[in-house]
Amino acid sequence: MMTWIQTYKGRKFFPLDPRPDDIYIRDISHRLGLLYRFNGHSVVFYSVADHSVLVSRAVAEEHALWGLLHDASEAYISDLPRPIKKKMPDFLEIEERIQRAVAERLGLLWPIVLETRNPSSKQGK
Repeated sequence: MMTWIQTYKGRKFFPLDPRPDDIYIRDISHRLGLLYRFNGHSVVFYSVADHSVLVSRAVAEEHALWGLLHDASEAYISDLPRPIKKKMPDFLEIEERIQRAVAERLGLLWPIVLETRNPSSKQGK
């Protein structure tokens, strides 16, 4: 039997078998607004949603939606600190499958493209 999680709006979501039809922007935006960036290690509350809005403003206008959704998988599986995530290829694969489902659901190009408005500026995740 496939395991699932219940989303904010009460829907079933299968993180190991993500389906585009199960992706809802309200579930994503709600969860990312409550999820700490930097694993909670900041002086003030800084959410993944706050970060996503800043990214959407930093990238070229045609990529603004991807800027908002570049961390959408975190709404369903949270995140891990980068040094740990790099040692967990299964987690990276699950994260990518969810991002692909987000792209398909919302008609975004895959792979993710995030070019900054100012090519000389640096953008970090």
